[in-house]
Amino acid sequence: MPEEKKRAPRRQKTEEFERARVEIENESVNDVSAREVSIRQSTVRDIKKADRVEMMMGGATTIDAKSVSMSQGGAAQVNADTVEVTQGGIANARAETIRVTQGVIGVAQAENIELQAGGAVAIVGTTVEVQAGGAQYMLARESIHVEQGGALVMAAPRVEMENGVAGFVIAREVHGNVRAMFDQRGALVFGIAAGIVMGLLARSRRR
Repeated sequence: MPEEKKRAPRRQKTEEFERARVEIENESVNDVSAREVSIRQSTVRDIKKADRVEMMMGGATTIDAKSVSMSQGGAAQVNADTVEVTQGGIANARAETIRVTQGVIGVAQAENIELQAGGAVAIVGTTVEVQAGGAQYMLARESIHVEQGGALVMAAPRVEMENGVAGFVIAREVHGNVRAMFDQRGALVFGIAAGIVMGLLARSRRR
């Protein structure tokens, strides 16, 4: 038998940056682009492109990076592969993975979302993990797991809850101690509302 031809390894695309690292401390700047961006007690208008952004006690309008780590800081819009927030806040975040600890987030859209001792308006993901936290809407394509938390509306194929409360749960499988606050008539109303919200958020994610 003829030997199989080995495929050549696929070349990884490398980003080119004018600056390797930018450190901003106790000042206010406009636009920043670098491989690594460090912000300490400063404000930045826009971080247009970066591999890694570290922020402590700072703020930004928009951040576009591969990895964002934020402690006691805030941003209006974040687009990244990985977002980690500790005692901070983001109005709108889109990523592959979002982790929030003792922070708040307006709308979180990601494949995997972890919320610990934090709050959100809407969480939209594939898998959602919540510990001692809550949101008005939790929507997942696969599963939602909540410990000591809750939501106004939860919608996912599988919902697991321990010591939690939900206004209404839409799921094929429900496990654990789930306390729903609405009866069948209220469930119908909230089911329609959740469907509308899910559709709008999914549409905004595609954009």
